[in-house]
Amino acid sequence: MKSKKKHTKHLKVIPIKTILKSIFLLPFVTILQVGCTSVAEYNQKLDRPISKEKLLADVDYVQHKLEKLHPSLYTYISKEAFNQKMDSVRLAMDKPMTSKEFFFLLSPVVASVRQGHMILSPPFKKTEKKEQTRLTKLGAGPLSQFDLEWINYKLYVVKNKSNLKMINSGAEVISINKVPPQNIYNKYRNTYSSDGYNTTYLPRGFSKRFSTYFTNEMGINDSLAYVFKQNDSLISCVIHRQVLEKKAKVKSPVTDAPKPKPVVEDKKKQRIYGYDATTKTYSKNLSFVAKDSSIAVLKVKDLSKGNFRKGYKEIFSTLQQKEVKTLILDLRNNPGGRVAEAVELYSYLTDKDFVMLQSAIVTSKTSLWKLGLFHKIPAVSYPFAAAFYPFYMGFSTLRTKKNQQGVYTYSLVGSKKRKFQSNHFSGKVYVLINGGSFSASCLLASSLKSNPKVTFVGEETGGGFNTTVAGLLPVLTLPNSKLPLRIGLMDVRTTNQTEVVGHGIYPDKEIIPTLSDRLENKDPEMDWILKECTSKNTQ
Repeated sequence: MKSKKKHTKHLKVIPIKTILKSIFLLPFVTILQVGCTSVAEYNQKLDRPISKEKLLADVDYVQHKLEKLHPSLYTYISKEAFNQKMDSVRLAMDKPMTSKEFFFLLSPVVASVRQGHMILSPPFKKTEKKEQTRLTKLGAGPLSQFDLEWINYKLYVVKNKSNLKMINSGAEVISINKVPPQNIYNKYRNTYSSDGYNTTYLPRGFSKRFSTYFTNEMGINDSLAYVFKQNDSLISCVIHRQVLEKKAKVKSPVTDAPKPKPVVEDKKKQRIYGYDATTKTYSKNLSFVAKDSSIAVLKVKDLSKGNFRKGYKEIFSTLQQKEVKTLILDLRNNPGGRVAEAVELYSYLTDKDFVMLQSAIVTSKTSLWKLGLFHKIPAVSYPFAAAFYPFYMGFSTLRTKKNQQGVYTYSLVGSKKRKFQSNHFSGKVYVLINGGSFSASCLLASSLKSNPKVTFVGEETGGGFNTTVAGLLPVLTLPNSKLPLRIGLMDVRTTNQTEVVGHGIYPDKEIIPTLSDRLENKDPEMDWILKECTSKNTQ
């Protein structure tokens, strides 16, 4: 008995709450442990050559995933041609390669499929948390202090945000750290594509990715040596990080007078219209040109920010109240976003009940399970996402059906009949488009093309007329090279189709800004529309 008592004396009864708490916290502890993996070790692995056998396994992985998940893999390339390109990659691997070398070998094949949403990205080195904190404190990097645009095989400054005010908009970038931008373009040009055969998106795509490509080549720098060409003169300068200046606190004398309340932005407006604090602009912005408010301009920068239902309801109520006769819808450089928002906006621009989209084509009942959910959320959210995931799997399976042709389709928001809005716009509509108009903005533009009251002005869109393969865009990591591969899982098609395959929406009036127009901030497309409206009103 004594020995039994002595034994039980050291036993502790653990409360059930403590056990449950431990079970709940276990995933978080595991995540933190994984997060502590050496960044230096990860970066060193990217520089090490990978065996031929492992790279061949990555090639097989990519081909298998594309064949299994991509719903329209052979729309712009034949199966035979695609297989030949993949085989050529296998034959070219006669020795071990680094992830970066492998990227330049495989990415052009992925790009040859000509699906703009699908891209194999280069490997990116990680940054230590301490270094991230240091860079954040120092402020804007030397690359981000200029808005740059690739025009006619040259890189120009569109906006100077640096402290060096002598560099004007329109200055050409000759080199950065002795590297001409043309070298970066030539190296990366074949690693991405537009939708189909059009070329209008390609220079804009490079403009958006230039800083990423340059950083991948030169690393993150606190300063960069630029050479600009301005007014036929060369200007050499070094751009440093913009150090964030701390405002000194000024002690004010004690008075009885009440302190003025600080001016606060309209938070409700920001939520509804999608405010971007970085650019200080709204996703959706309505303005008026004529003094009598007869001409309105609705600039839609994207279809991904704000409460679009409330926003468009307010916007079109305003158009009705002000008795607007002409609406200019500006979709230039709109990269797309939510399909539901494109459908909602279309419902205000038609006077008929409509079915805007066909059901999306997918490869199988389960292909949409590759959500890519964990790629874009913080690690601490993984347990909650994992709890939600089974419900999503069941929901997507129920909405996926096999049609009479044996093709799997997924029911979309716009693939069911919908009523037009009671306060829809019934006047004349002009739509501004260019090569930067992409994805869901092209679904909207394609649908509007059937409306005789709508006139398109600008250049061919970067996105396709008939289809865009997007919807869900999971990012898969190649097992050995660790290259990220983004794939579109849904082939989304409009009900309004054209016989011209592999091109975007063509303008009724083609106007392409010249280099001087772009650099001097002129808008010839808008000027033509306003002149057109004036001439019609005077007739």
